[in-house]
Amino acid sequence: MDKDFIDEELTQLSRKGLFLKGGAAAAGLTVLGSPAAAAFGASNASTFKVAIVTHGDTGSFWSVFKKGVDQAAKDLKSRGVSVTQVYANNNVPNQVAGINAAVASGAKVIATSVPDASALKDPLRKASNKGIEIITVNSGLGAFDSLPTYEVHIGQTEDVAGKGAGKQFKKAGAKKVLIVIHEASNSALVQRASGVKSVLGASNVKVITIPNAKSDIPGTKAKVKAAFNADKSLDSFLGLDPDVTIPCLSSVPKGTKVGTFDVGGSIKQIQAGKMLFAIDQQQYLQGYLPVVFAVLYQTNLNTVGNGAPVLTGPGIINKANAAKIAALAKKGTR
Repeated sequence: MDKDFIDEELTQLSRKGLFLKGGAAAAGLTVLGSPAAAAFGASNASTFKVAIVTHGDTGSFWSVFKKGVDQAAKDLKSRGVSVTQVYANNNVPNQVAGINAAVASGAKVIATSVPDASALKDPLRKASNKGIEIITVNSGLGAFDSLPTYEVHIGQTEDVAGKGAGKQFKKAGAKKVLIVIHEASNSALVQRASGVKSVLGASNVKVITIPNAKSDIPGTKAKVKAAFNADKSLDSFLGLDPDVTIPCLSSVPKGTKVGTFDVGGSIKQIQAGKMLFAIDQQQYLQGYLPVVFAVLYQTNLNTVGNGAPVLTGPGIINKANAAKIAALAKKGTR
């Protein structure tokens, strides 16, 4: 992982009063030294529910996230945790329903992605008011810090990740980049594009929004091809999901510099020289860590982050390191 993309100054005191630097979880987590902590530590035999509710689908990205959740649930079952999962496939009512169902079922912790904070504001506030711990994953950094039971964000800083992509294109000599935003309501995707613009300059970046781009790949490919035909100054292409980027490789002119967010099948394309890089946010960790943090808090009152995010990325996968990651990707964990 490129250290340049880690904000080492994300340090502050959280509502639980513990101190960790850089938003990174320490291997030995601090325990609140009180009789209450001992009581919680002794209570790990009782079962409690953790609900994972995301806007995700079952594609190449979220299937890796799910593997992380599944493995954590298996590893920590003996600690008394049961885990439910909802993947709303970018359907806001379904995600809201998933959160409400988690509250009704007696979940102690809800870990949710937040592509649209306004849509999830009311159900998450109600959950927090009932004493349910809230963890945001993947998207939603800073959106719900004010909730009384908010714990931590797990993911990458999207603007910094976008800057990382911009630096890769700049290094490759890109003149003008086309970016496809594939989910119209996802603020994290806008932040990624903004990060690229901050490095290359707004005039050197063209952004097109294709709602539900992954569900209509032929239509997406046609729109990308049309964009390149309409603007001959475009020489680079950035997809914000490999399920969009990879199919579009055949729609961009020969010699186009291509990058993607997230991994999926992009490693093979990088090794073949068809793609320059992939931004890796390690979504396996985004699935695994919420369950770990939930168990540690419920059984031992451990807290992480200190008001800063626990960063899982960004890292850069390119031709220099793609072979090492490829073996792990075959196992479905990268």
